[in-house]
Amino acid sequence: MSLITLGLSGAIGHDPSAALFVDGKLVAAIEEERLLRRKHAKDELPYLAARHCIQMAGLKATDVNQVAIPYAPISLFKKARWHYAYRHWYAPDRSLDSLFNGNRRFRRYLRELNGLLEKLHISRSAI
Repeated sequence: MSLITLGLSGAIGHDPSAALFVDGKLVAAIEEERLLRRKHAKDELPYLAARHCIQMAGLKATDVNQVAIPYAPISLFKKARWHYAYRHWYAPDRSLDSLFNGNRRFRRYLRELNGLLEKLHISRSAI
């Protein structure tokens, strides 16, 4: 059985895109803006791009084993969290917010991604 990985990028902000790998080899990749015909496809999820990659490979969405995303939660004990808080010492509310609610962007991205995977009929456990 082949390992099929769908990579999704840019869901927060601009330039959403998708890439499909089969057994570590790139099979298809495309940016959402090419399919939407709208520069940077701001604030869009890579739905059409993912669907297009899967179709180009001649697969079904249910064949996807893994979904790769560009973000990961940052632990409270990681240096990056404390570095941001230290840089904003002059604004204690921002510092405390970054320490105790720093994964807000990741959680929002994950929520949006779960909705996208549901539309594509890909299991959430693949993330």
